[in-house]
Amino acid sequence: MQNLFEEIKVPQEELENMVNEKLDMIRKDSRKMKRTKFFCGFTAAAACITALAVFSVSNPVLAAQLPLIGHLFSQVEDKQPYYRDIDEKTVQTMPETEETANAVDGLKISLSEIYCNTEALYLSVIIESEDAFPDYLLDNQLMHDMDFFLLDAVENFDFVNQPLVFPLQVNGEYIDDHTFVGSTRVDFTFGYGGLDENGEETDFVFPGTIPESFRWNMDVKKIYTYYGNSSDSQETFTKNGPWSFDADVTAKQTERIVREVNDYAPNGLGITTAEKREFEILLNYGYDESYAEYEADSIQSVILDADGKYMLDKAGMLPIGDFNVSKIDVYYFPIASEEDWMAIQEKLTVGEPADFIKEIAVHHTEIVF
Repeated sequence: MQNLFEEIKVPQEELENMVNEKLDMIRKDSRKMKRTKFFCGFTAAAACITALAVFSVSNPVLAAQLPLIGHLFSQVEDKQPYYRDIDEKTVQTMPETEETANAVDGLKISLSEIYCNTEALYLSVIIESEDAFPDYLLDNQLMHDMDFFLLDAVENFDFVNQPLVFPLQVNGEYIDDHTFVGSTRVDFTFGYGGLDENGEETDFVFPGTIPESFRWNMDVKKIYTYYGNSSDSQETFTKNGPWSFDADVTAKQTERIVREVNDYAPNGLGITTAEKREFEILLNYGYDESYAEYEADSIQSVILDADGKYMLDKAGMLPIGDFNVSKIDVYYFPIASEEDWMAIQEKLTVGEPADFIKEIAVHHTEIVF
């Protein structure tokens, strides 16, 4: 941020009121609201879940003050693909640093907040550019459904004897011409590529038990994004670091409930396991040809919570939010065309979808947590 902003004194109460007013305005901004999907073409399928969403503030003074407020997660929870209702008492606000800290060649990266449980480490990220970001980024001309950056990061956890070398995908939004805000997470239940003590490539797996507290540090070697969303994607806006971070992290001890399902619809598609976590349910899908009486694409499925409310399935991930997930019901039904499928989706958002779906379903799977 420009030096003149450092001399501006903004009362904290007035500042937070201004932030809330800006957020209300942003939620009404159709240009911002159109980005509802997340991009996951670069990383492996498991890494798709690192997708997330963000919020906007159009005043650079407010953007500079965001790390002081420390409520980024709660401000944007309604746009996240996974987390909801993070307890602010357990969110760690990163300590303030000098204005020049983690600024490399005019690009500054800051971590505003950390939240950690036994499933994942969540990070809110602020990226500030001394020069305005190029128009092709600000106007989202990259053929993506959502703005994002990739951070080539090397992370160290003191309870693991090797570094985690893996790109973090930070999905988010430009809140002004100089500032990008987003969030990402490191999932403790995934396997990653890593490096051993000799620098050789190896598999990286977190232990089954995550300690209540640990020391964490991260060096970001490079930041970039991509043009395109296919195998022909080209790296663009590449900046070399390093940017370094470290923190003592407290991990909330949360419970994961795993259910063996192994139930299949008449097209051979089904669910093998279901895992209920703090913020989402993960479904592992499978295929068993012995059950296939129909073509795979001739049958679709929808998921309802215990109260019969429609839950959006994001590639096997169901954000819990305000849903009643003491159980979920998966209904499979035949469709003859894409138009049929679109018509059914419209009906799911009005009235009592459970009554409608039960009438047309050819198979039902109940999963109790």
